[in-house]
Amino acid sequence: MILAPGHPMNGLLAFRTAVLTLAVTLVGGWACRQEVQPRLNGPALVRLEPFTGRAELLGDGVFTKRRAIRAHVPSTLSWRVRVPARGRFETHLSFARQLIDEMAELACRVRVSVGGEDGSDTVVAERRVEPHTGWDAYLADLDEWRGQEVQLSLSVECSRAAGKRTWSDAIRWSVPLVSGPHPRGVSNVLLVTVDTLRADHLRAYGYPRETSTNIDRLAGRGVLFRHAETPQSATWPALASLHTSLYPSAHGVVWNGHDLPQGVVTLATLLHARHYSTSAFLTNMKQANHPGFARLTVAGAGDQAQDDEAATRAAIEQLRLEKDRPFFLWLHLIGPHASYAPPPPWDTAFTSPGASPVSGDLPELVRIRDEGQALSEADVAHVVGLYDGEIGWVDTLVGQLLDELSHLGLEETTLVAFASDHGEDLYEHNRYFFHSPSMYGSSLRVPLILAYPGVLPGGTSTDAPASLVDLAPTILGLLDLPSPSGFQGRDLLPGGALPAAPGRRPLFSETNGRIYGVHSDGWRLILNPEGRPPGAPGGAYPIQEVELYELEKDPREQRNLAADHPDIVQKLTAEIDAWRKGELREDLPSQEIDPKTLEELRALGYVFE
Repeated sequence: MILAPGHPMNGLLAFRTAVLTLAVTLVGGWACRQEVQPRLNGPALVRLEPFTGRAELLGDGVFTKRRAIRAHVPSTLSWRVRVPARGRFETHLSFARQLIDEMAELACRVRVSVGGEDGSDTVVAERRVEPHTGWDAYLADLDEWRGQEVQLSLSVECSRAAGKRTWSDAIRWSVPLVSGPHPRGVSNVLLVTVDTLRADHLRAYGYPRETSTNIDRLAGRGVLFRHAETPQSATWPALASLHTSLYPSAHGVVWNGHDLPQGVVTLATLLHARHYSTSAFLTNMKQANHPGFARLTVAGAGDQAQDDEAATRAAIEQLRLEKDRPFFLWLHLIGPHASYAPPPPWDTAFTSPGASPVSGDLPELVRIRDEGQALSEADVAHVVGLYDGEIGWVDTLVGQLLDELSHLGLEETTLVAFASDHGEDLYEHNRYFFHSPSMYGSSLRVPLILAYPGVLPGGTSTDAPASLVDLAPTILGLLDLPSPSGFQGRDLLPGGALPAAPGRRPLFSETNGRIYGVHSDGWRLILNPEGRPPGAPGGAYPIQEVELYELEKDPREQRNLAADHPDIVQKLTAEIDAWRKGELREDLPSQEIDPKTLEELRALGYVFE
């Protein structure tokens, strides 16, 4: 396990260390004042951290959590900070959900003020509000005070006709930010992941259907990895591996609903320590802990298409706030995950109404498998057409985000990474449409595209083997930042260059912490030492103790050749054994899944009693 650093990583320092002062004044004349030296802040982003304790990831009673500071009402929080050129201020305020009813009908005044070196006190943002759910943004242009050491103050007071009183921990201020000009040579990172997306259903990967116009456009200006795989065909383990550069049985998230243990370093924690603004917008893996993100928005008020649209809209709004500071923004869209129900016109883009009595509804597909009902080629083609329609819809949203990136003038300074967490079997194995616990290429192979203008050649592709565990060290390498020594992945593009030759490199995978696989030298070996078939929606998913496939001659992995090639089985088994011994943990603690997470997983078909 990689332990989190005890202090921020060394940044490129452009601002003088500020002396921060916090004053909290309560009714009755009680006051507390504390002066401290803050942590060193980065070149374009000063975070005004709390003085006692730590900022917490706190919610707004709706869908967004932010790194925030609890405060009483009434109260005033003040910091002294030197304002950079073209300085901008940003914070967000929310009321504690459990107190909103008690504070109903209050008249509250919220003020942001700047105390200048000349003794002036200027209100730069003011609003009268009633307590409610959600976050309210308070933004201000500080350029008038460039170069000055000023006092920034945030105050809230509320009253009703009966008079004033005190409410403890009634509000949350997101950690205030003061940002200056975007530093030269520091690039942004935009990570887009799409749930359940097969690489071979994208036009850029040779698919005949026009499912992916915007993703293809991204590939046209970046590097496409033709042979990329996920370490596990389940969302939580796969995305945890992407962010930690650790295999599931190393970071501990071996099944959906498991928490990432405290202290495991993620890409977001590393970039946050480098003074990046970090935010995530998710429509799956919503109950997980996501260390390092200062803003976490989960969309869950509608169906999958509506949630994806809401998350994309929120990500675009965040992009507009990030224009002048380094950012790491992650958008994860659930679209192609069953149920397959794309919105018009994508619901009929690749199939016709009435083409089959079978729908793409998740419970129906689970019931069909549970009852042992065989589907015709027409039935399967219809369901696949709906799946492809989901890809087309999500591609539209990806296009909206990329268009906004270009419109804001950020395309040239932003590294864009595109991937999926896993693929989808689509009835190719065990009469199964879904993914986990599949160990086959249909669910393990993923798209991987990196675009970085001026650094990576556009419109290129490579046969170099790649795993999702490689993405974090590759991104850090492209940013000229070091990777922790405990990362298990590798930099796929050292020095920003494509490998001269693909080279030999095994790609490992696992499921449930007890079934293991490797893709190496054109073969895929799957080992199920216990011989027990893992559970899956609609019944057990048979996996034999030993399975071997020759991928060039049998790309859909239908003919098990283990008995015909014992020498290859022995060789690849040795590779798996060495990987397990050197990289994985055998003593992972069991984890209980909380009821709210179980509810989310049940809706996605991951809980099967």
